[in-house]
Amino acid sequence: MIEQDRILLGRVMRFNTQLGRATMHLFEHHQDNDELPAEQLRDLGEHMRQLGVDLLARAGELDGLPFARAVVDSPET
Repeated sequence: MIEQDRILLGRVMRFNTQLGRATMHLFEHHQDNDELPAEQLRDLGEHMRQLGVDLLARAGELDGLPFARAVVDSPET
């Protein structure tokens, strides 16, 4: 496995851990009919989006696709 892929998978592992923590924090602090904080949701969504784009872009590289096509036209699973 090349270094670029190790780094990408490391990001996925760290995000997985952080996602669990962020979700628990939101559950614990917003149980009593509080609305979720838009800023925290936005930050979480942005991290998810960027990681998803980077994964799709890498898959596209491996498939020999241009970046935009790899990200926009990615196959549904």
